[in-house]
Amino acid sequence: RSGAIMRAAMDGLPARPLRRPGRGLSPALVAGLVALAAGCARPAPRPSLLLVTIDTLRADHLGCYGYPRPTSPRIDRLAASGALFERTFTSLPRTTQSIASIMTGRFPKGHQARGLYSALSPANLTLAEILKGEGYETAAIVSNLFLRAGQGFEQGFDLFDNPPARWDGDSAQQVSARAISWLRGRHRGAPFFLWVHYLDPHWTYQPGPPFDRAFDPGFKGPFTLYEDLEAHRLTKGQVIFDNRLDPRQVEHVISLYDGEIAQVDAALGALLDEATREAGGPLLTVLTSDHGESLGEQGYYFAHGEYLYNAGLRVPLIVSLAGTVPAGLRIPGLAQNIDVAPTILALLGIGRLQAADGRPLLLGASAGRTVTAAPGRGLIFAESDFQLIHPENRRYYLPGPAGKWSAVSDGRSKLILIPKPGGEILEFYDLETDPGERRNLEGAGADAVTRGHLLRELRQFVDYDPGWLPGPPTGPDDEERRRLRALGYLN
Repeated sequence: RSGAIMRAAMDGLPARPLRRPGRGLSPALVAGLVALAAGCARPAPRPSLLLVTIDTLRADHLGCYGYPRPTSPRIDRLAASGALFERTFTSLPRTTQSIASIMTGRFPKGHQARGLYSALSPANLTLAEILKGEGYETAAIVSNLFLRAGQGFEQGFDLFDNPPARWDGDSAQQVSARAISWLRGRHRGAPFFLWVHYLDPHWTYQPGPPFDRAFDPGFKGPFTLYEDLEAHRLTKGQVIFDNRLDPRQVEHVISLYDGEIAQVDAALGALLDEATREAGGPLLTVLTSDHGESLGEQGYYFAHGEYLYNAGLRVPLIVSLAGTVPAGLRIPGLAQNIDVAPTILALLGIGRLQAADGRPLLLGASAGRTVTAAPGRGLIFAESDFQLIHPENRRYYLPGPAGKWSAVSDGRSKLILIPKPGGEILEFYDLETDPGERRNLEGAGADAVTRGHLLRELRQFVDYDPGWLPGPPTGPDDEERRRLRALGYLN
């Protein structure tokens, strides 16, 4: 186009040999034509976006985060191609609330989806709505009961694909196949935003072959956990809060959880390849999780949501964009899931996210420039869920939102506040000497200055508003109860 403009401009000049000495174009005219051509040059294409969220995925069970088992070769390759954030935490360890934070850049008290059965209010401005307004084709291929259409997560998506057939567990292959089908069938006239959510690592951990035996091939049993739950000889609440498995059986269950991760990793590889081909230009790929999973820490087995220890809060965050995000970059600063949407928009050169609590984690994004890491957060905050609490949980002292836990951490120390009738329980941990949060120092050696600072910050953050619950409250129907039991939320 610029060449045609220059030719048209030159057509109006007197006909004379341009190379004869002393008879060339004037410097001013040449400069003007060059500026005209530069101004008409086609801008660099805006990157497409692939956002991958993997349900219930602990960061420390991925090879790129130091896990010794080969659970994640394809995710590890993705991490090597871009930036890995070493200390990223969810703001609430449940799917509904965490995905809402990822999509809005807001804490739950900002977006108001505060319970597992809450919905994302249309008052929120979502990442998909912003990108659709910027001309992106948008699609969501997801798998989770709590992300079903009508809960508000479909806002901004041209296609929102989440059939009930994918809600019961292992569906990674189907999710990838559907996402690949959409990529191949789209119009290709615009960049795309594709969000893919895999469910497989969520309870129950029953991966298919060969992943069911990949990490514990020598296990011979006995192992009747799933049969006991199905026959109602055991409740999920008893599994979580009153573990009856011996250490070898617990080890086997953890190996099944790892098998679920490997199963997703295998299905993800084909999608990553196809997205790279179909983007036809730069592709921004972001991989994270809604929350982690406790695998026995603090006596809390195979669950998430009620407690606020780091096993359930720490999540992976990987960002890859060739030519902009340096390969192999590892960033140790504190980050939260509320930072995901602001980081994406900054890398895409879009500044429309308003009222966000999050902020970009990478700075200096522009055409032809590489980014640098922003300073880490000084504090991170989290709150627990207050819906579908198992009756066997002896550490949930007040019903409803008044009983939910809250936590704050500066990365070195951590304070947890647990409401109870007539008062509260405080737990203080030194994460540098006790990363597993095994020794509560409250009342027995807590640093008074740090504790006081964290407590003041936490009291400013905490509230017990139940959030936005559209319509009259109703309980789950029989089919939803069956699915909730399968996912471990009901006994």
